[in-house]
Amino acid sequence: MSDYLLVVFLAAKIVLFYVPTLSSFSVSVVFSTAGWLMLLILVFKGGHKLLYTVLSLLLFVDFLYFQNFGNLPSIKEVVLLPQVGDLGGEIKYFIDLYSLLFVADLPFVWFFFKENTKRAYSLSSLFVLVLSFTFLGAIHTSQNLQSKFVFNRYGVFDYHVQDIINLFVNKKEENNDLTVSSVRNETTKPSQKSFFGIGKGKNVIVVQMESLQNFVIGLEVNGQEVTPNINSFLRDSGTVYFSSCYQQVGSGNTADAEFIVNTSLHTLGDSVVYEEYPVINLPALPRIMKQNGYHTIAFHGNVGWFWNREEVYKHIGFDEFVSLEDFQQDEVFGMGLADVSFFKQAVQKLRNYPQPFYAFLITISSHTPFVIPEEHRKLELPEDIADTIVGHYLQAIHYADEAFGVFIDELKRAELYENSVIVLYGDHAGLYPFNREVKTKIPEILDREFSFEIALNIPFAIHIPGENIRRVVNVPGGQIDFLPTILNVMGINYREGFFMGQDLLNAKHGFAALRYHVPDGSFIDDNRVFIVSWDGRLDKSTAIDRKNGTPQRYVEFLDGYVKAIQQIEASRYFILRNCQPLQKVAKDQTSSR
Repeated sequence: MSDYLLVVFLAAKIVLFYVPTLSSFSVSVVFSTAGWLMLLILVFKGGHKLLYTVLSLLLFVDFLYFQNFGNLPSIKEVVLLPQVGDLGGEIKYFIDLYSLLFVADLPFVWFFFKENTKRAYSLSSLFVLVLSFTFLGAIHTSQNLQSKFVFNRYGVFDYHVQDIINLFVNKKEENNDLTVSSVRNETTKPSQKSFFGIGKGKNVIVVQMESLQNFVIGLEVNGQEVTPNINSFLRDSGTVYFSSCYQQVGSGNTADAEFIVNTSLHTLGDSVVYEEYPVINLPALPRIMKQNGYHTIAFHGNVGWFWNREEVYKHIGFDEFVSLEDFQQDEVFGMGLADVSFFKQAVQKLRNYPQPFYAFLITISSHTPFVIPEEHRKLELPEDIADTIVGHYLQAIHYADEAFGVFIDELKRAELYENSVIVLYGDHAGLYPFNREVKTKIPEILDREFSFEIALNIPFAIHIPGENIRRVVNVPGGQIDFLPTILNVMGINYREGFFMGQDLLNAKHGFAALRYHVPDGSFIDDNRVFIVSWDGRLDKSTAIDRKNGTPQRYVEFLDGYVKAIQQIEASRYFILRNCQPLQKVAKDQTSSR
């Protein structure tokens, strides 16, 4: 009798798992899940308690991962977990009451439920299981389905089986028939460009701010500005603010943002260029600036090996890399050096570098789970959000904003401010609609639905002190547009490389191909928002008019879908031909001796 109860309980848990994670229920999900469950029960006959425990833990881990990343975990991405850092006691902030539904009964099950201790694994059953794996792999491979599409079409079991199969199946990575000209953006002669050379000869200081989203700009909670210093920075004379810029990162998040803005190419999505192909032989922004007489430095408040930066930076043109080991570690919390200390010490170091310089600063204090020391939580938040992920995020961003204000003051004190072009942008979102608390709390603050269009929108601003300009650019763009826009401002006409992005200061039309956190092929342009369905079916995708939010026929968006896929595949083409793993470089060097 206990075995039947365990099956019923497990079925109930699977339903509870699907409710917040599946984009929509379908007959194929029901039949596939039921079929796999019956097969596993048959294979593990006599060991149902063990099966129940393993599947309960699987659902628990899958749910937590989904809440934070919007996908189910894959074996390929598990190897990236060390890059999350040592969360220690902060792991509790990733767990909510709903997630405990999947594991809370396990002690009770093991103590009270009795079953036949004699295992009755059947060779025929195991054979059927292996055969099912093989058959499923053949079906999914023939359909060329991505793992995230498999989950929404066939369920959690099919997803994990496909993930295992992907480890042993070599997918074709290159498109030899790619027509590069089909994705090349329009170019304008330098003499015809607006703002060309407006920052020529000045230092360039880029701040990549951790998890900074555009919806917090100008936002007030309980009458308090969340980002008062950034708001002031955007209002200052000499600032161009790109209000419709979108993140395009993949599984590498921060590392992907760095790669995209410095190369003007899309990243690989499910794998991280910094980790897999750290020998990057592409025309990266630091290398271009160096060729134009700039001293190039990168700063980050974490250890040098984090995301393989100490190796990558050698290859993309940085003269120096200042990491946690090179700073005085006077205040460390979360994942590294506190932003205020980071900025203060970075400015002191910048004073001693030859000018002009290109400085790339990566902040870290507003990293998930956004829990900062009590003394830095200066916002007075409503009780219903104070101890939620939303409340923690707002406090962390408010602190990061305070640190940015200190940074600007320190630059002025060091007499670097007036002779520098200062760039600020967010690396990726901190809050996404797939998180249960976020989906509930953010609409209450914004008084509107928290869509992916809002979530993926990041601020991007260029400030040139002393210039009598103040402009808001509403042309949609992405992080791939960062490099050509900066080159235009600095008066650098670089024609040796291929850039996927365009100069947003001179763009006639905007376009942003979105990645990873929504399915590939999703995009935003001047008039349209297209989010591909999570099961990969284009006819079920979200297609809306960007101006008024009204639904449109998906067929009228297919040109943008094709353009987005072409950009992504063209980027993959260039990466795989111009970037190498360290092992291959070492092997090539050895064989040439």
